[in-house]
Amino acid sequence: MCTSAYPFGDKRCDVIKKNLIFGYELFYPKYFLEVDDMFRSPAKKFDLHRPYTYHMWNYLSHNRTIYKGTMYQILAKTFCPTIYESYRHDAGTIYLVKMRGVTDRPKPELVSCYSLYEGDSLPWAEGSNFSPRFDSIFFHETSCRGVLNSRQACSIESTARAHPTRPIYVLFSGPVAEMVYQRSCIAKLRRFPNVHFARVHIEEYARNTPLDALVASKKLEESYWPVEHASDILRFLTLYKWGGLYLDTDMIVMKSLTPLGHNWVAREKLDCASVGVIASSMDHVGRQLAQALADELQTTFKPDVFNNNGPAVMLRVLKRLCNKSDPKEWSAETCQGITVYGPEYFYPVHYTNNSVYFEPGELKNVSNAYAHHLWNKMTYNLTVKKDCPYDKLAKKFCPLIYEMYGDEFGT
Repeated sequence: MCTSAYPFGDKRCDVIKKNLIFGYELFYPKYFLEVDDMFRSPAKKFDLHRPYTYHMWNYLSHNRTIYKGTMYQILAKTFCPTIYESYRHDAGTIYLVKMRGVTDRPKPELVSCYSLYEGDSLPWAEGSNFSPRFDSIFFHETSCRGVLNSRQACSIESTARAHPTRPIYVLFSGPVAEMVYQRSCIAKLRRFPNVHFARVHIEEYARNTPLDALVASKKLEESYWPVEHASDILRFLTLYKWGGLYLDTDMIVMKSLTPLGHNWVAREKLDCASVGVIASSMDHVGRQLAQALADELQTTFKPDVFNNNGPAVMLRVLKRLCNKSDPKEWSAETCQGITVYGPEYFYPVHYTNNSVYFEPGELKNVSNAYAHHLWNKMTYNLTVKKDCPYDKLAKKFCPLIYEMYGDEFGT
């Protein structure tokens, strides 16, 4: 159709070029003669997002090792993260790389995976086969990644080590592939006999509870922050259904929380309640707290206000249950049996000072802490530097996961 020997320089081929033939930079940004460039470390600066595909010239490169810092490794971690997580520790296959400055944090998918039923290796958290013990500890993973990262896994390991006789449940809102279940950090955590994994199908999970109507209304899909708001819904829902202890996945637990009692919450500052850690038993006090939290969320859920459905719910409930208006005076005596612990127990470092976890030095005034909240919403893009407080905490309290990820812990 093109008469010129150089069709892309021939105006008679403009229509073909525009409609049928795209430039090499969109699908073959690296020519086969440049295949070595994709396996060199560190990779030279390259355009991560403009091409539609990167052809890896497998016929020429099938026997190459993918070292950390190579273009191939960066592409794999960015665009096929689930497979990457499953194979990242195979010797001679895929190595690790620090992504800071190479690409932005991948935006989590919304919540479309919540309705998926296929491709899941986890037992369901609905039905008679799932019946957690009254003293169980719960984590929720509400993104659609289908895998845990190193920080989340560290939180779970540290909790398991501190509570060897208490069941720990990690509840995923989306499917987890069999390969991920068998090969990723989940396989490491399964070495702990008290750690269990299950899948939550949120509509079935909420059925016949005070949050049934909220979940069925699809308001979650209207949320500006659906992953975070799903976490708010599920933490209150789980405590309503089973009682026990809920923990965020960005905490490192240093010692058993059992001595703290059965019904308690914590403040992240003196006048602000938190929902990162909540204990609510199946006794009258715990049932009253769980019911009040579920009812409050059901009636006041707002998809366009970030904190309205979490800490603000707790604050409104405590203001009703406690007979003192000043949060500094809240205690088991003033709040109908609900203990309100100070920030030094779980939030010894305020979120405005979160960077101290990631810089060289020692933490101060943390002797009363049972756990450290790492403020992942604000610190996910900070590197866990060698011998910084976070690095030391992880090395001591989640050694299995820390060893698995090595220098790349926290990425």
